[in-house]
Amino acid sequence: MSEYELSDVEKETIYNWIMQNIIPEKTPNKNYTSYALKNLFEASQDGFFITNKQFKEAMVRCNFVPVNKNKLNWEFRISLKAPGLK
Repeated sequence: MSEYELSDVEKETIYNWIMQNIIPEKTPNKNYTSYALKNLFEASQDGFFITNKQFKEAMVRCNFVPVNKNKLNWEFRISLKAPGLK
């Protein structure tokens, strides 16, 4: 398989970052798509390169449901006050 595979340690790092830095909200957040959030993760202290698809999968595994799965860059219901968005 040619797609970049993540190790268990890398997956755990992403899940931990999401759970510590993203806060669920009732309304969709159009300012931070999956691609923008992926870039914030990559720029974080423990961050590393991941694909948009890998980040979207990680968000779903952390119980964040995309607003519209048909879009390339997913929007989620997350708070603008989340620590990871600062």
